[in-house]
Amino acid sequence: MKEIFDFVLKYRLDVRLYFLYGFFFSSFFTPLAIYIGKRFGIIDKPRGKEERKKINMVPIPRSGGIAIYCSLVVLFLIIGNFSRQFIGIIIGATIIFVGMLIDDKRGLSVAQKFTLQFAAAFVAIFTGTKFIAVSNPFGEGMIQLGFLGTIFTVLWIVGVTNAINIIDGLDGLASGVATISSVFIAIIAMYKGNTSLAFLLLGLSGVLIAFLIYNFYPARIILGDSGAEILGFMLATISVAGAYKTATLISIVFPLLTLGIPITEVFTSIIRRLRSGTSPFKYDTDHIHYILLKKGWSQRRIASFYYFVTVMLSFVGVLLAFGFK
Repeated sequence: MKEIFDFVLKYRLDVRLYFLYGFFFSSFFTPLAIYIGKRFGIIDKPRGKEERKKINMVPIPRSGGIAIYCSLVVLFLIIGNFSRQFIGIIIGATIIFVGMLIDDKRGLSVAQKFTLQFAAAFVAIFTGTKFIAVSNPFGEGMIQLGFLGTIFTVLWIVGVTNAINIIDGLDGLASGVATISSVFIAIIAMYKGNTSLAFLLLGLSGVLIAFLIYNFYPARIILGDSGAEILGFMLATISVAGAYKTATLISIVFPLLTLGIPITEVFTSIIRRLRSGTSPFKYDTDHIHYILLKKGWSQRRIASFYYFVTVMLSFVGVLLAFGFK
């Protein structure tokens, strides 16, 4: 806990500034993204006879990724960390953004989406974002992951990228959960003294809070695949990039907790679809948030419930992190 207070005391102006930077940039880019979405037809339309089920009853711009990506790029330039690792993360995010923006506009196949996600993940890995080792929970020393570290990192990045996208089914759901996760991961980054990552996460939380003004029910803009997958990619890669300057087991356990809801949605979706004999990649509306909606919960109530659970899981993760040096 002392490390966090020392960090905030040392960088008290920067902590506030980067949050405000993110809030300001998003406040500018989000209305612009709404305009671009309407102008160029990047719209989530109500369901037609031959289309998959959708919740919204009116057309909504699904161009939120434009606001998120543009804000992140400006934050990256202001932070000024042009290390190989940071540049790799931004390049990976750019691959996700461009590809999924095309998906938001025209649609891509499952294979094409996974190709983009794996490409972005490998860019991040080859530029230094990878699980290398973890502390031995049964004794002293480190467990070197070797090639398994690469495999686990790819699965983690692609998995979390899709996990955030999966919970982006109701207004404000994914963006709110991502906001909370970014704040708590920033706390751990401060605790471990990872300045650049802490500033980026604080800026991201500001970006998302400003975006939520337009995205919370009733939404005037939604993330779309480009926005949701950028958030998933950034949270996944940042949690790996930290390894929080140490290779402890909590480096893996903490993000599993703070991202517990979307990760749970991924596993339950795969199991549910396999048991029903359908493809694990087939879209459906049987996710937990849709089930709650069918039971009569309002979108605001579901979002608030998800926020509460994410905060509780994140608190548990922070307490565990304080116990691991």
